[in-house]
Amino acid sequence: MKRKVRIMVGGVFDIIHVGHIKFLWAAKKMFDPSELIVVVARDSTVRKLKGRPAVFSEKERLEIVSNLKPVDRAVLGYEITNSNSFFKVIHEYKPDIIALGYDQFFNEEEILARARLEKMYLKIVRLPKFDFEGLCSSTEVRRRVFNLLNAEKQKS
Repeated sequence: MKRKVRIMVGGVFDIIHVGHIKFLWAAKKMFDPSELIVVVARDSTVRKLKGRPAVFSEKERLEIVSNLKPVDRAVLGYEITNSNSFFKVIHEYKPDIIALGYDQFFNEEEILARARLEKMYLKIVRLPKFDFEGLCSSTEVRRRVFNLLNAEKQKS
């Protein structure tokens, strides 16, 4: 029996849309068999990185992501306290591959160098932007909802 390749992705996953689903399937299908571990950002991390709170709480986002078909395991990330926070989750789950989204700003060389120091040998894959009929981001979903609400408001 072939060993499953452990693939890890991370993100906020606040308002799930087709771009998220395509991203998760692309990560999952990189190898067969594979185990897809999804790290869901903490509420405090979302506030630090996005400058605003998430629509759904970390527990709600974790529950949603846990129930998506390509996901084998969903876990909460660590609070961002220093540059070691990201490496804590890598050390804990020991992925073979980290799949990054097109808009995730991580220093890939730094991740690989740190992993080698810890005797971990992994690969980093940068996945492309996944589009579906022009909808490819949570920001776009929020914009659509805002526009729909404004249109309804103007009708009344």
